[in-house]
Amino acid sequence: MRTLILLAIATLAAAVPGRAQQQTSIDGLGCFENLAAPEFPRGALQAHVDGSVWTTTHVSPQGAIEKIDTEVISAWSDGKKFLAAPAEKVLHEAKVKPECAGKMVIVVFRYQLHVDATPNPKVTSRTEAPNIMYIESEPASATQTTSAAKTTAAASRR
Repeated sequence: MRTLILLAIATLAAAVPGRAQQQTSIDGLGCFENLAAPEFPRGALQAHVDGSVWTTTHVSPQGAIEKIDTEVISAWSDGKKFLAAPAEKVLHEAKVKPECAGKMVIVVFRYQLHVDATPNPKVTSRTEAPNIMYIESEPASATQTTSAAKTTAAASRR
């Protein structure tokens, strides 16, 4: 009897990893034809909120997005409020490649602040295979910074 139970447990344990591999795509970014970079929300920039949004996109066998699960990792309590919606929006707008139909696709969006808050930061994005997209705020260009400094100095003289 014990042998039968152990054999059943071993069979189930061997079957679960195989099924998980069939439903999960490691090449997350490669499953989308036109995945745009999400915006870095103005409120998050002003509040100095950054963090990572881990998304699991459930794709139907027909290639349509059925559901998106998100988990926000941020040191700031407002991270989920600011960062999850833009990531979900770009996933809903993207087209899924046919070879990813019926899979769960994992993509991580990393929002990063690299400087102190500036009135109009430059926001850039880059990707890192297989499934990470960085959305980064950079300092305003030198001409914007100089112009802002001159405006501030002129206002303080008045």
